[in-house]
Amino acid sequence: MRAISILLAGGGRAIYVQCVYGRFRRSKATGKPVGSYIEMRRIKPLMIIFLCILLADIPTANADDGNSRDAGLWVFAGVSPKPFGGKWQMLCGLEYRSKRYLRETSLWCVSMNVNYIFNSFIQTGAGYEFFLNREADGSFSPEYRYYPEAILSCGSGAFSASLRSRIMNTFTRICNPQWEGRNRLKTGYAIPGTCLKPFVAVEPYLEIYPVKHRFKKIRYFAGCSITLDRRRKFDVYYLREDYLHDPFLRNVIQIEYNFCF
Repeated sequence: MRAISILLAGGGRAIYVQCVYGRFRRSKATGKPVGSYIEMRRIKPLMIIFLCILLADIPTANADDGNSRDAGLWVFAGVSPKPFGGKWQMLCGLEYRSKRYLRETSLWCVSMNVNYIFNSFIQTGAGYEFFLNREADGSFSPEYRYYPEAILSCGSGAFSASLRSRIMNTFTRICNPQWEGRNRLKTGYAIPGTCLKPFVAVEPYLEIYPVKHRFKKIRYFAGCSITLDRRRKFDVYYLREDYLHDPFLRNVIQIEYNFCF
């Protein structure tokens, strides 16, 4: 059922309205809205925490930090069919990234990922990504990437955790491979009675070839998943990318939208 949910706040009170096909939908028994009611006392702490994390280390667009810092916006839109055969899952996506404090395009990326679901704890799969990277002269150059991956998941009640491991080869020419390992540890908590699931994650990058066994950078994530319905989900989060061997730090706001058909 399609619906538009609006949360209005003022004077310390919250007014929730759910509109279904132009009509207000309320319970006949209680007169209260029917659906995922997000109380303001739950929203306020989440908003404050998220904004503090978001603004704590993002320099302003006029800051003179040389080339040691940057900030950008990354937007991803993905579509996936329902798991076919009950085991196979596919995701196709398009991603846009900006740089220089959102003033320039960094890259465009088209991706495809296929996973096999063994059970609720283990998945394995592979993926492919095609990049168009923007160069200093304004032109775009192609780059390619493929990887196998394994995902371990567990949960208890509203808590969940997962570990995703990838071995990735990124190259512009197949004869010049650059292998690296990525391991993302993620944990989240589904707030009862809402469509919100805050999460945090960390993902170190390990260079394998041609540089041998050296950590290149670490990504830190903090954000929230918003499940609109069975088909649509948003992820909005802050990403901090810290390069370990270069004096460079990137702050990113990332928005992901996934649609299942």
